This record gives sequence, C-alpha cells and structure tokens, in this order.
Amino acid sequence: EVRVNGETVARRDEWKSYVGSFLDEGFLIDFLTPEEFFSFTGKVYGKSKEDITVFLESMTEFFNGEILGKRKFIRDLSKGNQKKVGIAAALIGDPQILILDEPFTALDPSSQIRLKRMLNELKATQNMTMLISSHDLNHVTDVCERIVVL
Repeated sequence: EVRVNGETVARRDEWKSYVGSFLDEGFLIDFLTPEEFFSFTGKVYGKSKEDITVFLESMTEFFNGEILGKRKFIRDLSKGNQKKVGIAAALIGDPQILILDEPFTALDPSSQIRLKRMLNELKATQNMTMLISSHDLNHVTDVCERIVVL
C-alpha cells in the first residue's frame, strides 16, 4: 500500500495535484513544441498563461538557451533536452513531491551541474520531497540527504 500525506493513492486522486514526476521520454507528447507542452501541462495543473510564463522564466538557467524559441518539436530535440523538458514539466505544478527516474543521464556535464543546483535550491526554498532513482551515486550524493541502495 502506497500512502502520500496519509492518503492511500489507489483509492483517491487528490495526490495527483501535489506530485510531479518524470520517468522517461515516453511520457512527453513529442509532436508538440516545448512551449505547447508546457502550456498544456500548466493548464492541467490550473496554471494561468502568466503563471506558465513566470515559471518558464525561472527555468532559463536550466534550459541554457536550448529549449524555448527553437521552433522544434520535442521529438526533434536531443535526449538531454527532452529530459530537461520532462523535468521542467514535472515542476510546473509546484509539487510537494517530485519523482525523477535517472534525471542525470543524457545530460551533458554542465546541464548536470545546473540540474543539481536547481534541485538543491528547490529543496531548500520549497521544502520539496524528492525521490530520485539513479545508478550514479556521485550526483545523488550531491542532492539527497538520505539514500537507499538496492
């Protein structure tokens, strides 16, 4: 049985409003541009156009000029940039809980550093719980306070 904030997730849907996740590129709508995908995802979370714009501005450093305004479909982005789109989309709803599967793979070293910086900032400023699955303990130890090894 999985519980979030005391709720059994199999019985209720409320947990969906405060959990963000990105598991792999298969969860992206790849025939959309990143802008269209963020607009769609933001609307699912009840965000206004202005909220989405402010959020995307907060992602400027993480995106590093590689995501927005490129007039490309998500499917035409590199795997690393697809990962950035997915991670940002997981954050657009201001989740209390963030679930990421292998977030550092396919990212170049400078993007890995920016991701770690962003995750540490979110942890410090928003008291966000993060569940990160990774084979790379070097990155995980820079972000996580508790680690479970399977």
